[in-house]
Amino acid sequence: MKTPLLYQLEKSKLDLVLGRWNQTIPVYVPSGKGKDISLLPMVDFPRTEAYINLTLPVKEMMFEQKEALFRWDRDAGGVKVENLSNQHAGERILYGVRACDTYGVGYTDHFYLKEFEDTNYASRRDKVFIVAVNCLKAGPHCFCTSVGTGVFSTTGHDLALTELEGFYLVESATAKGQQLIEAAADFFVPVSDEFAGDVSPGTLLAMKEQLRQKVADSFPLKMDLTNLHEDMARTFNADFWLDEANACIGCTGCTNVCPTCTCFNVVEENRDKDHGMRVRYWDSCQSDHFTRNAEFHNPRNALSRTRYRVYDKLKYIEERFGYKGCSGCGRCTDVCPTYISIIDIIHSIQKEAKENPEPPAIHQITAMRHEIFDREINVRNGLFTPDVATITKIELETPEIKRIYVKYDDPALHKNFKLNGQFFQITVFGEGEVPISIPFGPEESDEFDFCFKNVGTVSNILYNLKVGDKVGLRGPYGRPFPYEPLKGRNLVFIGSGVAMAPLRTILVQVVDNLQDFGKVVIMASALQYDKVIYKDELKLWSELEGVEVHYALKDPTDQVKAHQGYINDLLPDLDLDWSNTTALVCASPKRIKEVSKDLLALGIKPTDILTTLETHMRCGAGKCGHCKVGSHYMCVDGPVFTYEEMMALPPEY
Repeated sequence: MKTPLLYQLEKSKLDLVLGRWNQTIPVYVPSGKGKDISLLPMVDFPRTEAYINLTLPVKEMMFEQKEALFRWDRDAGGVKVENLSNQHAGERILYGVRACDTYGVGYTDHFYLKEFEDTNYASRRDKVFIVAVNCLKAGPHCFCTSVGTGVFSTTGHDLALTELEGFYLVESATAKGQQLIEAAADFFVPVSDEFAGDVSPGTLLAMKEQLRQKVADSFPLKMDLTNLHEDMARTFNADFWLDEANACIGCTGCTNVCPTCTCFNVVEENRDKDHGMRVRYWDSCQSDHFTRNAEFHNPRNALSRTRYRVYDKLKYIEERFGYKGCSGCGRCTDVCPTYISIIDIIHSIQKEAKENPEPPAIHQITAMRHEIFDREINVRNGLFTPDVATITKIELETPEIKRIYVKYDDPALHKNFKLNGQFFQITVFGEGEVPISIPFGPEESDEFDFCFKNVGTVSNILYNLKVGDKVGLRGPYGRPFPYEPLKGRNLVFIGSGVAMAPLRTILVQVVDNLQDFGKVVIMASALQYDKVIYKDELKLWSELEGVEVHYALKDPTDQVKAHQGYINDLLPDLDLDWSNTTALVCASPKRIKEVSKDLLALGIKPTDILTTLETHMRCGAGKCGHCKVGSHYMCVDGPVFTYEEMMALPPEY
């Protein structure tokens, strides 16, 4: 017999059902007064039905404000790491969740469980049952009907209750929902064509739809957002953004109460120098530190931070994942101490676009990206837990750049290693983690080497480690430089200082198979020759047939033949068919644009300029949000982009 998905529940039996469930699984119910409504254990707090919405979204039941990722302990035998992704609370039933929050859960499920599963979120989410109760009244700032996420729950719930005439229509949406039905089966009356009843399923669903429309019509806030994405593309540089930014005090309240905000930061919590944990906590794109890089470069100022939140909620998330980034709950407006209203901002966007329709649309992504990125990464210890490795050798490339060689303590990791990424996350236990590009080729997998500059907090500690010290490795991550599409083409490698390291992975593959390529030109730039890395290899490569090596330095040198000036100056003199040439450029974003401008003038296509944007990558798997630029995560969608793709991004990298 087919299991019915529709049930009737008498209103008078609701507390009995909750009590039955609570006998085996703790039930959390709405409790409180006025606007101060929280989900609390029903055994300790009285349930209320007099509420529009919960004060805070339910996401913290699956994505805690602070949680441990892994524990590490160091002794004479080395470093041991323990993944803590399953150290969480038991099962819980969340009753009374509104549609704006269940939509948020539907999105966070997609975000954390697809495309590199977040094991911390997954272990907690599996234990949470969500019972939605559909709204019958709107709050003053509710606009879920305008964004299409309400007014009744359509996703993210296990059971959904709709109050009709003296009873609830109960819809079971998942296996967990059916588990709840069966736990109190004597209270639920099945409704289906196979179960005789007074009312047919079609009639009940029609009653529900009639009620939904009535509730939706009662919403005081109604907006037509049909052309919002196009309007936003035309108002990125509008004057009103400065007014909004000046009002923001950076309290981050808006992101804390948002059902779809998922960003976090990671920090070290150490018991002493030999014992500690890495924990993550909620972070906010509205914090001034959020996109701060080494040497304190920060691509977002106060104006761009304010603007980014709105674009992410209303445009970027939907472009990237196919989900609405704003559920229309209105909490961000409710909580803002300076009354920055996303509703007013939407009106400003639409007004500006209507009054100034001619400005060109900017930073349009080249393609929608709702598909899942199909690539394996090493998650044997959980997504955020590193494997232990030992430093075997250290070389000084320049006075401030070192090259360290490391080996996994577990030899099997080298045996099974696949070079399918562009960077690793390297942990200095007790200090933190830093992303470093992969400079080694696929044949160099018995021992890894990394080249890095002593510029940041963690890299400074890493710089001072010694042979025999332990580090942690996660990866490889990111989209690498392609190899097969380059065959048969001329190649120009342009690297500035330590930025030659990200190019070396593809470079060593090319020089080992020169017969498959046209002319190969390697161009290294730096302030002085002693700041050039891979000096010995560059000399060896320059002796290979079909390979040219050029230097561009600020200061003169007698050690190699070098141009005194910018690398751009040398480009016109290269004897290349630019229509059959690919340039691989790694430098600061400013220098990338300057070099690319000259390459384009020579006739190279924007799609034939490849570069890497490694901006503030923290988790490596597109979860923490720090490296997100527009709708793209640099650590997943990049860091390698074509120049065309780079210029389609918002100018915030």
